[in-house]
Amino acid sequence: MAIQDFTAGQVLTAVQMDNLQANDYNQTVSTKTASYTLVAADKGTRVVMNSASATTITVNTSLFNAGDTLILQNISTGVCTVTAGTATVSTAGSLAIPQNGSGLLYFTSAGVSIFYPSDIKSGVVQVQSTTKTDTFTVSGSTFVDVTGLTVTITPTSASNKIFIVASVVASQDVAVNNGFLRLARGATGIDLGDAAGLRRQATVAVDASSTNYPESFSMSFLDSPATTSATTYAVQISAHAGGGAMYVNRSDTDTNDAFNGRYASTITVFEVTP
Repeated sequence: MAIQDFTAGQVLTAVQMDNLQANDYNQTVSTKTASYTLVAADKGTRVVMNSASATTITVNTSLFNAGDTLILQNISTGVCTVTAGTATVSTAGSLAIPQNGSGLLYFTSAGVSIFYPSDIKSGVVQVQSTTKTDTFTVSGSTFVDVTGLTVTITPTSASNKIFIVASVVASQDVAVNNGFLRLARGATGIDLGDAAGLRRQATVAVDASSTNYPESFSMSFLDSPATTSATTYAVQISAHAGGGAMYVNRSDTDTNDAFNGRYASTITVFEVTP
């Protein structure tokens, strides 16, 4: 139940006494289906978010006093993020509340609060995926994004990590040297081998032995973007400096016969809690 207001000398009824102890066993619950800004009456209650879309719970100052608490809970698939409005909100964990997660919001003063998330094991907060079914060709030794093989995700917490998994079908021209594939965050390559002279830094190589025979290449990497801004991940491809072309989702010759095929490539990203 919400906090009660009594006057000096007031005689409590049986109902009021029952209500006073009821909060120990059946806390007052208010369910929200959209983003919500806390109000003073929320003190001592449980605010439950029930939305399939991402939501926020905003915390402002001068509504609560030192020692006040309330429970924040999420029962639907949309991630709910505890957000500082005019008050300060800090945490040693994550401010993002996943489905079936909850936490205690505790005020150390009227404008300063700490969010203590429940002890939830590391898990997936959200998933974004892109599948490319058409073909792509590139010449030259500069890494470029494979058109249609990028995916954008907006992390709910800067402390969360992004796990990238990509499966790419690629081939190359006859009698040319290795081509290269790599994962990238924005324009920056990630999951690369060490720099070593003129050697190319890549995630995987499309070996010359695979000439005209498409192969499936798998790449995975756990990234720490340390941001809550929209972040784009891509599969990038480069041909060898000596010339030739690289192909995605097709063979080199791409002859119109039953010996050749067309393929699909995919990149998927998972936001995971630490």
